[in-house]
Amino acid sequence: MKNEFKILLCLACLLLVLEAGARVFETLLSKDVQHLRELPAQAEKLRAASQDAFKILVLGNSLARCGVDVPLLTKELKQQLQREVVVAVMHPDGSRVEEWAYGYRRFFQQAGAVPDVVLLITGRVHLTDQLKSVSDMGAFYVSGQDTGFFAQSSLHGIEDTSRFWVARASALFAHADRVQPLVFYRFVPGYDATAQGINQSASRALTAGSPHAAKPLTCQTLAFFLDGSKPSGARFLIASAPMPEPYSLPVEVMETATRAGASVVEAGKTLALPVERFPDRYHLDDPGAEAFTRFLLPPILNLAQGRP
Repeated sequence: MKNEFKILLCLACLLLVLEAGARVFETLLSKDVQHLRELPAQAEKLRAASQDAFKILVLGNSLARCGVDVPLLTKELKQQLQREVVVAVMHPDGSRVEEWAYGYRRFFQQAGAVPDVVLLITGRVHLTDQLKSVSDMGAFYVSGQDTGFFAQSSLHGIEDTSRFWVARASALFAHADRVQPLVFYRFVPGYDATAQGINQSASRALTAGSPHAAKPLTCQTLAFFLDGSKPSGARFLIASAPMPEPYSLPVEVMETATRAGASVVEAGKTLALPVERFPDRYHLDDPGAEAFTRFLLPPILNLAQGRP
C-alpha cells in the first residue's frame, strides 16, 4: 500500500510540474498561443483610443494575417478620413466562426473594447457551423458569461462536456493538441505531408455542394455572432479572401449576413490575382496583401462615413 501511495504521489507531482510548465512556457509552443495571450492588449488599443478615432478590428485566421496589410490599411484610412485610426487584430491560425464569435465577445465586446467596424476575413466555409475543438473553446475563447449558452448549444454528451471543462482548468490538457504535432513533425517521417492532405480533404468535404459533404451547411453561430453584436453598435464587413481559383460564399452565409444587416464583399469571387501571389497556393504574399487591402478600402470607408 505504501509503494502504491508513493507511485500515486509521484504521478501527482509530475502532473503538477508539467501543468506549471505548460502555463509558464505555453507561448513558446506556437505563435498562435502567443497571439491568443496578446488579445487583451489588442482590446486595450481600442479601449484607449480617443472618442474621435476610427476603430477597426481585423478578425479572421491566417487568411487575415497574411491578407490584410495593417500598416497600409492604417495609413490609407488616416489619409482618407483625416482622423486618428486604430487597428486591432485577432487572427488565430486555423480558427473559424466559433472561435471568432466567442473570442470577439470575450476579449472585445464584453471587455468594453468595441470597434466601429469589424473586418471579418473568411474563406469558403469558415462561416458555416463546424466546431473544430471543444478544448480550445474552453481554454481560450468562451467567457464565463457565455459558458451556459455555449454548453447548452454546443456541448453534446459527456465527452464534449468533460473536454471543455478539463481544458478550461488545465493548460496541459488544453495544449495537448499543440504538443502532439510538434512531436510528430520531429519524429514521424512524412507527417507534414500526410497532415496537410487530411486537412485539405476535410476542407473539400465541407465545400457547399460537395458530394462528400456530411450534412447541409448551417450558420447558427454566425447568426448568434452578428445578432449578438448589434447592441454594441459595431458594423460588420464580411470579406472573402482571394484564392488561386475564384469561389463564391455559400448561399447560407449570404442569407444570414443579409438578415443581420452585415455588408459582404466577395473578393474571393471578383478579385483575380495571378497565381504567383499565392506562394503556398493558399495565402497571399506581400504584393497580394497590398492588392487585397486596397480592394477593401472603399467598402471600409463607406462604413466609416455612415454609408451602407
